[in-house]
Amino acid sequence: MALDIKEDKDLNYKFAEIFSKNKKNIILLILIFVFGYFAANYYVSSVKKGEFIASDLYQKIQLSKDLPELEVLVNKLIKEYSGSSYTARSSIYIANVYQKNEKYLKAKDSYIWASKNSREPTIRSLANYQLACMLYVQKDYDLALNAALNIDDNGFKGLKNNLLGDVYFAQGKNSEALHHFNVAYDFFNNKSDLAKVIKLKIDANGKI
Repeated sequence: MALDIKEDKDLNYKFAEIFSKNKKNIILLILIFVFGYFAANYYVSSVKKGEFIASDLYQKIQLSKDLPELEVLVNKLIKEYSGSSYTARSSIYIANVYQKNEKYLKAKDSYIWASKNSREPTIRSLANYQLACMLYVQKDYDLALNAALNIDDNGFKGLKNNLLGDVYFAQGKNSEALHHFNVAYDFFNNKSDLAKVIKLKIDANGKI
């Protein structure tokens, strides 16, 4: 028993000695830990709050029928919540509205913003696909090709290659067009009626 008490006293003495020699460093580490803990909690809380506000704005955007109001809401999202998952979606949404109203330059800028700023491959690809489709209809084939080639989500493989086939065909590059139509056909075959449409393109391309 006496030996245990002596060992405890020795341990306490050694601990006190170590603490005395490293007091500043130990206190600093404790402060860093406490600050980091509260900073992390504050960051998580801010992100959740930001996503909640962005979600509310996105709902208002979808319900709005007034273009000037839409622009105000989307610009607010871009300015204050650019990192939110809802912001790129809103940029695509207003791009579609711009395109419907034949405001093609604004539509192009909005699609490009979404394609460059979204952290989600699916949303980036959707923005690039819709941009490429718009440019293709406008016969701006070089820019349409560039946008289509930037589609990087596997879920868009069929649509991407079908569009690339259309662009190359419009440019008179029939062998490239046929290659992409075949890739698109293989993707959609037995999955979608779009395969029948693509097959018609392949047959027509082969006769040229």
